[in-house]
Amino acid sequence: MNTILSLDLNHLDASMDHVKALAFTRSLSSTGETKAALYIKNEMDEENIDCLIDYFAFTGAKRLFMRLTYIILFTYLIVFRLLLIIFAYFSLKYLFPRIRNYSLVGKEGSKNVIAKIKAAKKQKKRSVVILSAHYDTFSTNLPYGIQKIFFFLFRIILIPYVIFAVVIANFFFIAESSTESTQLILYFTLIEFAMTTIIFLLIYDNNRSMGSVDNASGVAILIELAKSLKRNPLENYDVILLWSGGEEWGLKGSKAFCNKYRNYLEEKYDLHSSFNINIDMVGSYVGLETHSSLHLRRRIKKFDLNKKLEETANELNIPITVYDKIFETKTDHKSFQTFAKKTKSSFQVANFHSAKDSKFIHSSRDTPDKCYPEILNGCLEICYETLKSIDSTTFTSKEIR
Repeated sequence: MNTILSLDLNHLDASMDHVKALAFTRSLSSTGETKAALYIKNEMDEENIDCLIDYFAFTGAKRLFMRLTYIILFTYLIVFRLLLIIFAYFSLKYLFPRIRNYSLVGKEGSKNVIAKIKAAKKQKKRSVVILSAHYDTFSTNLPYGIQKIFFFLFRIILIPYVIFAVVIANFFFIAESSTESTQLILYFTLIEFAMTTIIFLLIYDNNRSMGSVDNASGVAILIELAKSLKRNPLENYDVILLWSGGEEWGLKGSKAFCNKYRNYLEEKYDLHSSFNINIDMVGSYVGLETHSSLHLRRRIKKFDLNKKLEETANELNIPITVYDKIFETKTDHKSFQTFAKKTKSSFQVANFHSAKDSKFIHSSRDTPDKCYPEILNGCLEICYETLKSIDSTTFTSKEIR
């Protein structure tokens, strides 16, 4: 790789040093997750970059699993026409304020780390670039490919069962059913519960993966980008850096960020000329995932973020693999795609993702040696130069829309 770095880095191994420093489990709500969040914040504090830790809560897998148990229990009660027990349960639950919101399993807690670097020029309605990467890890007892199959089975098992429990069970309460039909319902319920339990126990294991490719790599690149942009801020763009938590549990951190700050971002910034670059997995090569969208291509006249990133990589002679997927990777960039739809703006999204390195993730194989220093710095350089190039080119709202 013949790359001429223009970044003002202390040394080329800076990104790799962060990956090594984060080589520990960072699973949801663990001490490792908190340690990682504090590591990121300390790196920002050392550079005098405005940074905060933003806490949020959400309904996690354990809580959902307990709710499934409730549904199964109520199904049994409905089938055997024991509605008095259900009535008593809800009467007691909502009679006393103290137990109204009580649950056997509480909500999960996590945190986002958010930093901001203001544009050099002060403008009333300027643009913003949001750089994102998740810092949490997820470990399983199964290879990634098999794990995806099990998650698919989980969805096709759970959704039909909920429909069955809510609709079909009520039908059997209203209509007279035979003993054979009742037994069939109960057997079906037990099978569904057993399969869901097995899937849950087989997949989850929070003590194996160091999460180096997924996603200490993205965290490291964002840290060094923040430092470089602090020394040489963009003229026309504010930069918001988001290190999100809970990504492995359904993009919880990025969703919380978009929901919480949507009104603020709409009021303060011109979202038509703003964008998000998400970095999730940069291991043995630089991968840029794109998604064909006739709607998007029709709206953009002069500025295509993914195309600009690819062009920058070619100009810098940095190898990049650009691939188009019909079914996109489920990572934080999808939260910003939803954000763009909700704000009805031309807000663009790009996602760096080395898909072929997925064979290492969520397992003990995801170690720092799977991340190559020249690849990390190559992605870093592409992002930095793209930001500088876009910042030096002004687009009007009509040109973007």
